[in-house]
Amino acid sequence: VSSLSKYRPVTHSAQLPGFRMPSGNEALNPMTEMAQKSDQEPNAKIRQSGGFEVNMGEEALEFRHITAGLTSKTNGDLTAEPKRPAGLHGPATGPGLLSNHVVTSMYTAWSFAPKFLVKSFSRVANCYFLMICVLQTFPSVSITHGKPTTVVPLMFILTIAAMKEINEDLARHRADDEENNTMTRVLGSDGKYSSEPIPKKWSDVRVGDIVEVRNREPIPADIVLLETSHPEGQCQIMTANLDGETNLKTMVAHKDMVSDSCDKSVMGGYGGEIVCELPNNRLLNFEGTYTRPDGEKVSLGPKNVLLRGVVLRQTEWARGIVAYTGKETKIQMNAAEPPNKVSSVMKLSNDLTKLMFVVDICFCLMAACVNASILGTENAKNSCYLWGNCDYIVAMDPDAANNKIPDSTDSLLIFFTHILIFTNFIPISLLVTIDMVKLGQARMLEFDLDMYHEIKDHSGEIAEIPLSVKRSDLNEELGQVRHIFSDKTGTLTCNIMDFRKCSINGNSYGLGTTAIGLSFLKRNNKPIPAVPPKPADEPDTPNVNFIDPAFSKIMKDPSHPEYKFCCEFFLSLALNHDVLPEENKTGEVIYSASSPDEAALVYAAKHFGFFFKRTENGGKMVIGKKSPDGSEEDVTYEVLNFLEFNSDRKRSSVILKEPGTGKIVLFCKGADNVMKKRMAARQRPDDLMKKTEAHLNQYVDDGLRTLLVGKTYVENSFYETWKKKFAAAENSLQDRDAKRMEVMDLIEKDFQLMGVTAIEDKLQDGVGDALTDFRGANIKVWMLTGDKVDTAINIGYSCSLLDTGMTLLRACGEDNEMDLDHDKVPTEPAIMKKIDELLAVAKEGDNEKALVVDTAALSAIMLYSKEMELNEVCKLCKSVICARVTPRQKASIVDMVRYADPNVVTLSIGDGANDVPMIQTAHLGVGIHGLEGRQAVNNSDYAIGQFRFLRKLLLVHGRWNYRRTCKVCLYMFYKNVCYVVPQFLFGLYCMMSGQPIYHDFIYQMYNTMYTATPIVIYGIMDRDVDKNTALKNPWLYFDGQANTFMSRSIFFKWVAEGIVHASVCFFVPVALYQYGIFDGQGYNLDLFTGIGTFTNMLAVIVASGRLYCETGYFNYPHLYIARGGCASVFFEGMVSFTGSGCTWQLISFGLWWAMLKMISDFGTKGIMGTYFFEVGGTFPTLAHDYGLYMVMIWGMAFVVLWSFCLILGQDLFGTQLRANIAMRMKREEEKLQKVE
Repeated sequence: VSSLSKYRPVTHSAQLPGFRMPSGNEALNPMTEMAQKSDQEPNAKIRQSGGFEVNMGEEALEFRHITAGLTSKTNGDLTAEPKRPAGLHGPATGPGLLSNHVVTSMYTAWSFAPKFLVKSFSRVANCYFLMICVLQTFPSVSITHGKPTTVVPLMFILTIAAMKEINEDLARHRADDEENNTMTRVLGSDGKYSSEPIPKKWSDVRVGDIVEVRNREPIPADIVLLETSHPEGQCQIMTANLDGETNLKTMVAHKDMVSDSCDKSVMGGYGGEIVCELPNNRLLNFEGTYTRPDGEKVSLGPKNVLLRGVVLRQTEWARGIVAYTGKETKIQMNAAEPPNKVSSVMKLSNDLTKLMFVVDICFCLMAACVNASILGTENAKNSCYLWGNCDYIVAMDPDAANNKIPDSTDSLLIFFTHILIFTNFIPISLLVTIDMVKLGQARMLEFDLDMYHEIKDHSGEIAEIPLSVKRSDLNEELGQVRHIFSDKTGTLTCNIMDFRKCSINGNSYGLGTTAIGLSFLKRNNKPIPAVPPKPADEPDTPNVNFIDPAFSKIMKDPSHPEYKFCCEFFLSLALNHDVLPEENKTGEVIYSASSPDEAALVYAAKHFGFFFKRTENGGKMVIGKKSPDGSEEDVTYEVLNFLEFNSDRKRSSVILKEPGTGKIVLFCKGADNVMKKRMAARQRPDDLMKKTEAHLNQYVDDGLRTLLVGKTYVENSFYETWKKKFAAAENSLQDRDAKRMEVMDLIEKDFQLMGVTAIEDKLQDGVGDALTDFRGANIKVWMLTGDKVDTAINIGYSCSLLDTGMTLLRACGEDNEMDLDHDKVPTEPAIMKKIDELLAVAKEGDNEKALVVDTAALSAIMLYSKEMELNEVCKLCKSVICARVTPRQKASIVDMVRYADPNVVTLSIGDGANDVPMIQTAHLGVGIHGLEGRQAVNNSDYAIGQFRFLRKLLLVHGRWNYRRTCKVCLYMFYKNVCYVVPQFLFGLYCMMSGQPIYHDFIYQMYNTMYTATPIVIYGIMDRDVDKNTALKNPWLYFDGQANTFMSRSIFFKWVAEGIVHASVCFFVPVALYQYGIFDGQGYNLDLFTGIGTFTNMLAVIVASGRLYCETGYFNYPHLYIARGGCASVFFEGMVSFTGSGCTWQLISFGLWWAMLKMISDFGTKGIMGTYFFEVGGTFPTLAHDYGLYMVMIWGMAFVVLWSFCLILGQDLFGTQLRANIAMRMKREEEKLQKVE
């Protein structure tokens, strides 16, 4: 053990394209062979190896050394560990961490201000307005007398953002405090051992501590099991906090971890040493050895480790040695931030913001140039009244003679002055408005009862599942999807498995057919067989839907020639599994399994008289055998080894001794393409394989999930030799998984075929309608499945992904149409020839096309970089099916499409942990609450209960939100152009001198108050069509795919419209003002009170009216009267008045008028009045001169009339859209009439 400190660092495999996180049992960075001598490089320098920066001297440790109970010694070993930068193994760590304290919060009381400000001002818009605030403090360029008035709205926006950050981070702080202060029990620490466990906080637990965990308590750190209350060292855990799975799993302490020969005076017999791998993020992998105090070595694997966060269940206590703590635990190593996703609309909005900044600079340069050209003329220099140095002024004020006459060099200051004047070219409230809109949209999505679902979990309890929005920033992206990548099991199907049929010894059993089978029979004009009723004496068993009276007679007749084969078949199913029996709340024994398929097979064995009851000491399994006469006896089988299933092996095996004979038999079940290679060359009878393959094809036509079952007898001498090799592989600290699989292959061969299992996974409700509508919406659906090609095709037909009118294009290695290399992958010339053939066929005819590819063809396409060529074929197809694909390939397929066509929006949907890479790779990830845990949901952007809800999520809410967000962005720029351009036009009347037309207070309130609320309500609730119309007309979804509502050309059209409306809003007050407006004392009204206030009012009215023209949803306020008139219902009625804020537009204008009246009443009183008096305002006149109001009202009517006439948009109030819908529906009716 001590020599392990001399080993050298290892290299790591390169990251696969599109791969985001480990899944299944895949070992991403297996250990390679290490150097065996330490004296080769005693004084080595730092060396780079596989991304690790490792000190190659004597103290560099390749493995972690942990001495049980000796924290100080362990700490010394931890500090010698190398630093590990971020990579495949997880985030950057090292040297080793002793503390178990965990911090997930982003801020502290001291770091919040600097961190938040850095984050806030990383946004360009905030930096821009900060620059404006700074410019306002320079009197030479300021239009506010050196007062930074933009600080108020900027602080308002930052305050809202800060409150959001604080609220989110406080939740993290509370969670951290709760977790760190949770109590556990420690037996040994700091060289001291106590037979009575000592309570200790999680945060105080250290690496090397010996801890004890009680039933239903969470595990405080990653611990290596020493022993449990179970005689066999077993314990059950629930890993819902880790991977979302609620079914129980069995972990076990190695039987040799604790021995009577160990010295009990040394840490109670637990004082050994662990040598294990360095911290990494591989949840399902662990490699290490434990050296007992007596020197005996024990190999450690993932079954011997309890990870932080899992909960101990149905076990009185478990004890272990802490291996990893804090941020080095596997749950923390996998807690990476989700990938940053930005919608295409927001990307375009950011580009347009930058463009408007350029426009702003151009306007300022133009103003500066005009000012310089005018000031350079003699006429301007001689206009003494402008500079205040006329003779009559000097006579009254001699100092006026020193007034400087500006020249062209002062135009630089004019440039900066106009930057302040044109500040609102970029909406200061754009970001906060969009955030509020998207938050409201998210709440509306979550409140939609049409997407509410209930599901029964493993314990039989009903779980309520509404739609969940994890990332509202992508709401509008839901309206632009072009590709949907869907898993099959649990996504298109229910993932509730029923045992339907089987083939045993060449005979097929099980009558009836499935929904997929019915579709196949109808499609091929075959008769549909009748299904007899279920026999009355047939027991009701969960996950078994098997009807066959003839088979029932066989199982009741021991003399029947097939009875022996049937019993042996179901006995193998009762023994070859990792299912765990447990009792639910009603006392019924249920099976908790890692997959629904596994549980269904064990239930089928129970149904036919082989009841798996429990496991006992020594790895024994107790099977309750039910005889034909109804009696039952318990038979105990001694299990020697269980060879687990994983995604690479695609099979599982159990090795056991037959009771009575003592013979060693191996039962194996697995995928047909894997099992066929391991069958004995000669089967009995000779035509057994041929008959079984015929049955297998029948089950494929029914869309059933199939597994081949086989067995072989193993000689005792061969087994003993194999056992030693297997033990050596399990004890290996280098490439343990690869070596184990290699040794497993030695014994899993020469099988005698027993039969085939056929399990039905029913389609979810509404899948067919959803897929049909997606095709009508020009959304290409990719079904990614591990099933055989023919099974995938039959499922495609049954769920309407395919239809009989489609031309089916195939690129499958198993078709034997392409030359294959030694790895069964098509060669480059073969795959290119195939793609060219498919492309030629796809371009022929007008009927729809569908493409089917398998894993061999996909491997060749990625190997030879033919993604672009494949994408050309896919563009001509309505649907794509990828069969036999692995979890790794799913993410690679999504990456391939994104790379080949960067402008399209992709969506991935799945329900299991193996779908997480695919979900995170796509633009949008949707998780389904299923029976495979919550990992897909936890890593998704949106979570739903059933696939059918995706139809409304995209076609209704997606389209609504895309339209709303686009209109919000365009309107925010439009209303500011409408408000700022009058400033520029006014400058033409005053030599671009930098004189503003608006009072600065009103100027700042335009965005933050007067026009703020209507657009938010509009962005949350407006709709141009109702949900039924959107669902009946999927073609409406084309709008988002074609960027109908927002593009650069549309943006410039809105800007042009804003300029036109701004011109009207400015020139009408100027025209009215030329005759003069006087107050009651005969004085002419000042600039702010006259033209400025008038123009401000018209801009507010026109901007609100323009939004009114975009409104498509009107619902008049009957609720207040109908429900008795309470205040909350009155608010609800006002919101529902238009659903888009038309009422709020009126309220907004009323707010403007009230603010103006309040300013008038203040006069020169108080601080506010003093400020207005400083800038020369005479607002008190507004409180007394009603003649001004009449002029404003007449001017307002004129401006509104002309503005509406000059609107450049064509679809006012949705009239054009409704006309298009009516025309389309009329065409559809005419087509139906022609068909009839």
